[in-house]
Amino acid sequence: MEIIKDNLKRCDAFYKSDFYQFLENHHPNYIPYLFDHLCGDPDARDVSLYQDLSKKFQLSARKDHLIDLVEGRKIRLAADIICGRKQIADFHNNDYEKWRKDYELVRSNLNLHFLWPKHKAPTINTYRYTKYLDRIDCLLFDLKSYFRGQETPMMAAYQSEETYIWLRQFNRDFKYFIDKMKLQAFVNDNYDVLDISTGQTEIIRDIISRKEISETLNLYMESLLKLNRQNVFNKECPPIQD
Repeated sequence: MEIIKDNLKRCDAFYKSDFYQFLENHHPNYIPYLFDHLCGDPDARDVSLYQDLSKKFQLSARKDHLIDLVEGRKIRLAADIICGRKQIADFHNNDYEKWRKDYELVRSNLNLHFLWPKHKAPTINTYRYTKYLDRIDCLLFDLKSYFRGQETPMMAAYQSEETYIWLRQFNRDFKYFIDKMKLQAFVNDNYDVLDISTGQTEIIRDIISRKEISETLNLYMESLLKLNRQNVFNKECPPIQD
């Protein structure tokens, strides 16, 4: 994961600079925008990230995606981090030392990088923000509902040709999907989806509205970052028998 290291080097240099002090004293509103420009997107161009994901999932790696062979089709899979730098910085009110620590912890945890088919929008990656403000637990419950044959808010993404073919390999078996995609840290032993906003002490039982998600997003972020600091998302994933 080389891009995250480069991002942090640039951010540290900026934070320790006289220019940062000048902006903090005179033009603080500029600081978040500069951090945005200093941080490249590892999901889009970190070759080492895709090499690590290739080893984890036993899939062929390319520069900016993996290849999953499904029904004779080469489905491109792109990485999708659980939450972006800006979300973390916003949660910490742009306190650099606080958001930097959580940003590094999140980005360095391979289990928080998900894989979804890469194609023209709508994709699962882009649509999960539209429908669920990037809440991964809500997305997983949506997928579970979809596998049960229900209409869900994410249907437009699931019906895109590449995603439809990719999801079909799981035979509407949510347990198989979770195991193959190594997402055990987000479900209990019964494969109920754990609600991150409760610190994973409760399960999600219904589709949650965007309004409710928006109202509880700060609580979700607080719990997500705390759980990650506690290494809750570092569960060992057993090998899958196809």
